[in-house]
Amino acid sequence: MEKKLDLKGIGLRIRSEREKIGLTREQFAEQVGISPLYVGQIERGQRAMSLKTFVKIADSLHANTDFLIYGIEERASGTDKDGVLNLLEKCSVRELKLAEEMLKLLLTYIK
Repeated sequence: MEKKLDLKGIGLRIRSEREKIGLTREQFAEQVGISPLYVGQIERGQRAMSLKTFVKIADSLHANTDFLIYGIEERASGTDKDGVLNLLEKCSVRELKLAEEMLKLLLTYIK
């Protein structure tokens, strides 16, 4: 028996991740290279996407593909520096500067 993908669930997780990083639908569409209308259809679970588009979406969101498809979050191991470094490697120069400032701010509050 073939498992059916939960397009609505995938779309909701994509939308949630997009909103977490503060991108409008238009900004996200431009980043991924698709139309805002198509992004909306994906987020509402009305249209499936190609594997190529899905990979672009996951990369743009810096999201785990298992999470986007199944809703399964990776368990954080004690100090997973590799995970943080992998995320940083995908960042643009602007995103790296912002991440550095946010980390500095966060560290001042948790120390």
